[in-house]
Amino acid sequence: MSNHTSVTLRSLLKWEHLILGTDIVPKQRVSSILAGKHYSMMRGRGLDFEEVRHYVPGDDIRNIDWKVTARTRKPHTKVFNEEKERPALVVVDQTSFLRFGSAQYLKSVMAAEAAALAAFRTTKKGDRCGGLVFSDDNIEWFPPKRSRNAILQLLKAVSQNNQELLHKKALKSNVGQFHLALKRIANYVTHDFVISIISDFSQCTAPDFKIIKQLAHHNDVVCIHIEDPLDMITTENNMIITEGANQLFWRRSKEKVMLTEKNKNEQMHDQFEQLRRKHRIPVIVLNTSEHLELQIKNLFKRRTHA
Repeated sequence: MSNHTSVTLRSLLKWEHLILGTDIVPKQRVSSILAGKHYSMMRGRGLDFEEVRHYVPGDDIRNIDWKVTARTRKPHTKVFNEEKERPALVVVDQTSFLRFGSAQYLKSVMAAEAAALAAFRTTKKGDRCGGLVFSDDNIEWFPPKRSRNAILQLLKAVSQNNQELLHKKALKSNVGQFHLALKRIANYVTHDFVISIISDFSQCTAPDFKIIKQLAHHNDVVCIHIEDPLDMITTENNMIITEGANQLFWRRSKEKVMLTEKNKNEQMHDQFEQLRRKHRIPVIVLNTSEHLELQIKNLFKRRTHA
């Protein structure tokens, strides 16, 4: 799909044919995030009653449950079931932190291809799709639309940012971009969105994880974690790190730095475990060692046999 170090719009468009022509992502149960038309919650009258939940700005006031509201002194609304489309947002990290890969692919490439997969999967379901692409310098926003052209505009931005990242002579580590991207999403969505956040999450702080949890209260959030074998670095051995032409001998004398990074990654994995167990937010781990298509097929094969 790519040359392993960068992507083009043309290479990303190949995912459209793969999604439409194969069962790379098998059909899931109706309530799944990856299902076709979602059996999801929608405000309305004359439908099957599902539950009562806290009122969210934008809910139909005709569905307010006044008895529960009076008892709890907080507005609650009745929720009904109906099969409907759900707008999807694909949040793609293309910052300098992803211009790294010790195996076959750069993290930035894996993130870009995962974004194409998510976008075309949404198109296949017939839902509206938009997203946000953030780099060291920019945040580009694409409101959800039900058109192929909207997908093309999103993926064009992904490919352009990916190319610019590869050819940057000096990397600028803007640690605040991840937070600004999440804030932009939080300020836009209300409820019933499907939000795919694609990053290595290396710059995801405690406040950022809090935003993700808040988004998941009334939306389906999926964290797609791009991982490299060197992320879980150890302090046991000396290492030789190379970019092809140049080499760096990393001595054990750097043990303090390595231990700091190791602890940081372990804390991030603890946060992911909390997202899974306590907040039921799916965390999909993709590595830079294997082709994305193979990883997706193996992922669903494991879930099928689980």
